[in-house]
Amino acid sequence: MGYEHPLVLVLVAEGLEAEGRDPEAVVVLEEALELAPEEAEVWRRYGVALARSGRAAQALEALTRSLELRPEVGATLNAAGAVCVQLGELDAAGVHYARASELAPTEAEPVAALADIAARKGQMSKARDLAERALVLQPTALPAHIALGRADLMEGHAERTVLRMNQILAATGLPAEAGISLLDLRAEALDQLGRPAEAFADYSTRNQLLARMHAPAPGEPERRLGQARRLSAYFGAASPEPWRVAPGPDQAGAAEAKGHVFLLGFPCSGTTLLEKVLGGRPEVAILEEVDHLSDATARFLVNDAALDRLAHLKPAEAEACRLAYWRGVQASVGDRLQGRILVDKLPLHTLALPVIAKLFPDAKVLFALRDPRDVTLSCFRRRFQVNSAMYELLTLEGAATYYDQVMTFAERCRAILPLEVREVRHEALVSDFDVEAAEVLAFIGAAATPGTPRDPQLARGPNTKALGQWRRYQEQLRPVLARLEPWVRRWNYPATPSSGPPATWSLKAKIALPPPLA
Repeated sequence: MGYEHPLVLVLVAEGLEAEGRDPEAVVVLEEALELAPEEAEVWRRYGVALARSGRAAQALEALTRSLELRPEVGATLNAAGAVCVQLGELDAAGVHYARASELAPTEAEPVAALADIAARKGQMSKARDLAERALVLQPTALPAHIALGRADLMEGHAERTVLRMNQILAATGLPAEAGISLLDLRAEALDQLGRPAEAFADYSTRNQLLARMHAPAPGEPERRLGQARRLSAYFGAASPEPWRVAPGPDQAGAAEAKGHVFLLGFPCSGTTLLEKVLGGRPEVAILEEVDHLSDATARFLVNDAALDRLAHLKPAEAEACRLAYWRGVQASVGDRLQGRILVDKLPLHTLALPVIAKLFPDAKVLFALRDPRDVTLSCFRRRFQVNSAMYELLTLEGAATYYDQVMTFAERCRAILPLEVREVRHEALVSDFDVEAAEVLAFIGAAATPGTPRDPQLARGPNTKALGQWRRYQEQLRPVLARLEPWVRRWNYPATPSSGPPATWSLKAKIALPPPLA
């Protein structure tokens, strides 16, 4: 860049962030760290820039390094707490915010954040106490208002949540990041009140804000949707023979684990419920959404020539890739792996099926299925941590198109690759839990009886309320229903009615699936 002092680079990064050019700010701050690797403030700013760029896991590493260098900095503790919330690590977030509050007891930010965490964890009395304390310190503390709104919602007072969010939005306008949280919560409340059109409008506005914040920079690598299209085209014309030859057994895996399972599908297809079913078993170790195939997929899925190399993969290269994968798994799972069945859960590793088939010929695949209309709607409504894959879900059209391409690719792979697959239909698991859970466990080689669920949600019984949600949003889904209808037919769900009352479907029915499409 031509700058040689870290302070100058930090100022340049600040200017880029002010213009919304966070990925470029990350690059500049990396240069600053090369010049000042022991400077805690540069690490803090780097972590914040990574978080704003949607790279939360790396952001937490950077902020942790900053805290190692200077442990008592409130701004760093608050930033680390915010990133932990993004990652769903609420207990860790609480530790950071509590320490920040101890260091600055008159600051509202960490107290308000602790109130929001308590509300997310269902600790309503604690959430209200912390929120009221934060509002005494700063009456405009948005996380405190959000915590109170969330508490109202979870206690069955959705109308209070809507009123509170309306008042805040009227008073403050729509500040970008805060506005996202306000819209998110108001949409949930409107949905609970049976006002889907208004809820959908809030989800749409929220997603537009997220899309602007995380828009791909010019010249970025291939988008995930483009990758799915390219892979589908390749396997639509691929010769099956080389893909059915395994480059030797997975010796490294056999030494590490009793069994190996990939839990795949598409986001919001029921993989979380499946994870809870499997994670309660003592003989199962769950690897939850950590990508240890990234080196292999970057090498072999990048273009058609690389796929050709994968088709004819040599045993030595395959074993090197396996060793790298299992080293990463061991680092993530530790001593919980030995003698257990590893379940590698990352739904969009569906796009890695060719790599999985070649490197792990003995692995089993659990493929989660759910009504495509519910999947698309849930992906659009859910607030994911935005990355290159989740960015595709910020529009209804993007979510439906991405689903279509990923499922097309999966079907073509299953017609060619020697995969041992069991489809798990979310609706069947919810409606006939004991039978379906036992069959899934038997398939992966675990005890065939599910036993008493450890997870509180499972102990109460699976939630059936989310089934068929698309019917309430049928009018809003109309622009993408034609794209989804072939998959509705493929998986034998009831056809979308053109008018009249919603179609009904017996959840108890056992549906025989047709063979994979050629």
